[in-house]
Amino acid sequence: MPANPHLSDHERALYDRQMRLPGVGEAGQIRLRDAKVLILGAGGLGSPAGLYLAAAGISQLGIADPDKVEISNLHRQIIHGFDTLGLPKTVSAAEALSEINPGARIALHPEGLKPENAAELISRYDLVLDCTDNFATRFLAADACVLAGRPLIHGSVLRGEGQVGVFLPGRGCYRCLYPVMPDAASVPTCAEAGVFGATCGIVGSWMAAEAIAVILGQRTDSKMLVIDTQVGTSRVLKLTADPACPACGVAAVIKDLIPARYTATTCATPSMSEHPIEVTVEEARRQLATTTPPLLIDVREADEFALCHIEGARLIPMNSIPTRLAEIPQDVPVLIHCHHGGRSMKVTHFLRSKGYTQVSNVKGGIDAWSLKVDPKVPRY
Repeated sequence: MPANPHLSDHERALYDRQMRLPGVGEAGQIRLRDAKVLILGAGGLGSPAGLYLAAAGISQLGIADPDKVEISNLHRQIIHGFDTLGLPKTVSAAEALSEINPGARIALHPEGLKPENAAELISRYDLVLDCTDNFATRFLAADACVLAGRPLIHGSVLRGEGQVGVFLPGRGCYRCLYPVMPDAASVPTCAEAGVFGATCGIVGSWMAAEAIAVILGQRTDSKMLVIDTQVGTSRVLKLTADPACPACGVAAVIKDLIPARYTATTCATPSMSEHPIEVTVEEARRQLATTTPPLLIDVREADEFALCHIEGARLIPMNSIPTRLAEIPQDVPVLIHCHHGGRSMKVTHFLRSKGYTQVSNVKGGIDAWSLKVDPKVPRY
C-alpha cells in the first residue's frame, strides 16, 4: 500500500511549528512520517531519543531491548515509570510513545539485537539509533549497518560525559574510529561509575536531532560529537572513511556477522599486559619521576591547557589525534590525560586500535592530579 503523499489537517496542526523550520515544510514532515527508525535500547539514551522522534512525527518505530524495567533505571530512563516496573522495556516504551504519537506503528523486538537476527532486523529500517550500553552490541550494530548500507546514530554516556556519532554509508563508520572491540572490563559501566540522568537526556536528545537531520537529508559527512556536561562544553570530531577499516575499507574483512566476533573477550595482546589500559594519578606520578619517563599527552582543549596543566605534558586536543599520529611514538610508554578521564580513555582506546601497545589512560585526569598529587594545579 503506497504511503499517503499528503499530510492530514490534524498532522499539519500538530507539526505546524516544526514545519516552519527551514528544510522541513510539508515535504520534510512527510519524510519524517514515512521513515522507518530502529532504536536499539530503551534505556537512558533510547528514552529521550524515542520520545523526541515520536513527537517529531516519525510514525514507524522499532524498539529492540531484552530487559525489563527496574527501579534503578528510573532516574534516567524517563520513558518508564513506577507503574511499568517489571514490564519488558519494549512494552513500557511503546505505551509512552503511543501517548505522544497515537498513530505510530511501533514494532517490538524484545529479543534485542543478536548476531543471528541483526542483518534481517536492520534491513527492515531506514536508520538505526544505537542506544545500547555494551561493546558487543555496539560493534554488532555498527557492522550490520555497514553491511546493510544503513546510516547509524551512535550514543554513549559515562558519568557526565557523552558521545554522539553520526556514521553515514561510505563516509566513515564506527570501526574507522575503533577498529577493534575493546575488552568489556576496560571501561567501567554506569552501574560501577555512575551517570547523571541529565547527561543521558542531552545525548539522547542530540541523537534524535541528528536522526531527524539525516532523514531530512541535512547531513553529508560522518562525525563524532563529544559532550562534557561537567565542564559545559561540546566539540566535533570530523570523520573520514579509513581505507584500512576492517568493516568499510577497501580490503574490508568483515563480510558477515559471525557470533564469535561479538563475544565479550579482550583484544589485548601479550605486549599490552605490561601497560594497563588505565593507571592512577599516583602511578602516573611514579612513572613520570623515573629516569625514562613516559610521554604525557594532554588531550584537552587549548583554553583548558592554558588554565592549568601538568609540567612536561604535550598538548594534542582529542579531535586532533587522528591527524597528528606522527607526533606520538609507538615504541615508548605513553600516558594520556584530560580533565576527568573520559576523553583520554576514548583516545587511549583509539590509539591501541592503531597499534600503540604502550599507551595508558590516567584515571581521573588533571582533576584527580590536583586532588591527590599536586594541589597547586588549579581545579576548574
